[in-house]
Amino acid sequence: MFDGLKKKLSDALKGFAKKEKEEIEAEAEEEKLEAPKEKKEDKPAEIIEIESKPAVSEKEVQPQTKTVLDVKKPERIEETVRIPAAKPKVELHVVKEEVKAKKEEKQEAVKISLSTKLKGALLKSVSLKESEVDDFVETVRVSMLESDVSYEATDVFTADLKNNIMESKFDSKNIQGELVSAVRKSMLDLLSKGGKGINLYEFVRSKASSGELPVKILFLGPNGTGKTTTLAKIAYHMKKNGITCLFSASDTFRAAAIEQTEHHANKVGVPVIKSRYGADPASIAFDAIAYAKAHGVQAVLIDTAGRQETNKNLISEMQKMVRVAKPDITVFIGESTAGNRLSEQIKEFGKFMKIDGIILTKLDCDAKGGNAISIAHSTGIPILFLGTGESYEALVEYTPDFIVNAILPNN
Repeated sequence: MFDGLKKKLSDALKGFAKKEKEEIEAEAEEEKLEAPKEKKEDKPAEIIEIESKPAVSEKEVQPQTKTVLDVKKPERIEETVRIPAAKPKVELHVVKEEVKAKKEEKQEAVKISLSTKLKGALLKSVSLKESEVDDFVETVRVSMLESDVSYEATDVFTADLKNNIMESKFDSKNIQGELVSAVRKSMLDLLSKGGKGINLYEFVRSKASSGELPVKILFLGPNGTGKTTTLAKIAYHMKKNGITCLFSASDTFRAAAIEQTEHHANKVGVPVIKSRYGADPASIAFDAIAYAKAHGVQAVLIDTAGRQETNKNLISEMQKMVRVAKPDITVFIGESTAGNRLSEQIKEFGKFMKIDGIILTKLDCDAKGGNAISIAHSTGIPILFLGTGESYEALVEYTPDFIVNAILPNN
């Protein structure tokens, strides 16, 4: 799941971090080459101590006789010359502390350019240039749009991401890791704006403790989104949480819908209230609620026929069901693979009835993964669960962390 967006963001982060690292190293090298050379006369002399032990003193220098041959005159001439004393042996002792201090002064004298300071060639942290950040953010923006994230959600996300990056300093040795953290933060902020949704299990328990049973949960959405299968998953998890429930087979329109509901009810082990095809769906829901009250069943899961938001007759029928059943919670079920159209469907349904939560199905089939981000932002309706497979276990409670960790693991 989220493979498309995960790969695109990962490639963008790696590419940008590599580019930044190469620029930092290049500017650091350039700065070394441009550093002003020291003048020889300004070079501080090292302080040394010299101990002289002359082999022979000046007073001990004695005249010596040297024989000189005169070319013109064959005879030998003796000439007296003075030969200087032998050079004294010298022992040098370097004062290390003084030399070290001079070297430190020399290093401080090297001029550092403003660009290099910003890049962090000689610092532990770096601030990125706005032009560089703009290029990176634009790459992220394209990646989001190509992964089915809506324009509105993408614009909000990238604006927040740019602010986060511009206000941050990054470890020059770990630019990629800290960029991942910045992207994660912006994505978490975006996904958290929809608020926390209802926890179905806790909601039923709270109603049971106050004697307000049964809890009525109505499920609606377009055709083929996996409503009936999702009801079975909810029932399975309710049973695991010690909650009793039953099905209302109120989809009397689609062929084999009642048989499908019965099949899942038998597999999960819950009762099902049904009628014939063409019967009034609202009346079946009414009977299911009455049965639950009489038998102490805590929750009634009401299945409905799939319908498009453009079919006014089916929308009117759904409104009737809402009036009769008076559901405590209304849940919209939609395919995560539906693209940006899903947000429009939810908004259109929301014009006719209150929607309390969303369940996204077939997330395991969604190669792009952008819908969860779009819906959490654009609809203002919290996502409750994510369907991640065909088994009854494959239903994950939605959290912003789950989405972000799937796209950008926090290493």
